[in-house]
Amino acid sequence: MARTAKITNANVGPAKNKVGSVGNTPVRAQDFNVLVGDHISQSDANAQNIVGDLNSHKASGMIGRSISSAATSGVGVHELYEVVSLSTSDEDDVSVSLSKKLPAGCVILEAAMTVVEIATSAHGDVALEVHTAAIAADAASAGTEIVGADVAGNVSLPDADVDASSAGVVGESVFGNLKVDRGTAVTFFHVCTKEDCSSMTGTPKVGVYVKWIGGAAVTI
Repeated sequence: MARTAKITNANVGPAKNKVGSVGNTPVRAQDFNVLVGDHISQSDANAQNIVGDLNSHKASGMIGRSISSAATSGVGVHELYEVVSLSTSDEDDVSVSLSKKLPAGCVILEAAMTVVEIATSAHGDVALEVHTAAIAADAASAGTEIVGADVAGNVSLPDADVDASSAGVVGESVFGNLKVDRGTAVTFFHVCTKEDCSSMTGTPKVGVYVKWIGGAAVTI
């Protein structure tokens, strides 16, 4: 929940109050530590490095931001959204991996997947797993499921895999509803097939969202 900032000089425009501004309402950076919402204003008093809003994915299919992090170490709260293309693979194989990994010590706060494009065949059930090492596409998965029907405790909402088959619906989403302490392990993200997708056709895509606390993501 965003912390409410104290409003100052409410009758003047942001240009007269350059220390911090949110939308068209001027505020003073010293009135808050972290402000997270539709708009973000930086607090230089706490040496924070805050990157802009997480908006709808661009053509590149990936957006990341630090909600609030230490400018020198990059440690803080982060979000990543990446659109990936599924590949043909056998059941319980890795279909595709995210282009980022997390350093050791991170705690995953939220994770979810959504259907961006469906296949032209009746294949496409996938789940999201985390693992300590990279795994090639079409190789057997070996990680821990954090979004999908087989998450420990059946806590995903809904308790189902993401259906990117021809019977799926663009925008249909699954929320992992699970916090994961990665301890001393590095974290790789793998989208894994939950049915035989070796004869899948079309160009199915899913969007993967992850929020975590700890170090910033690293490009693989």
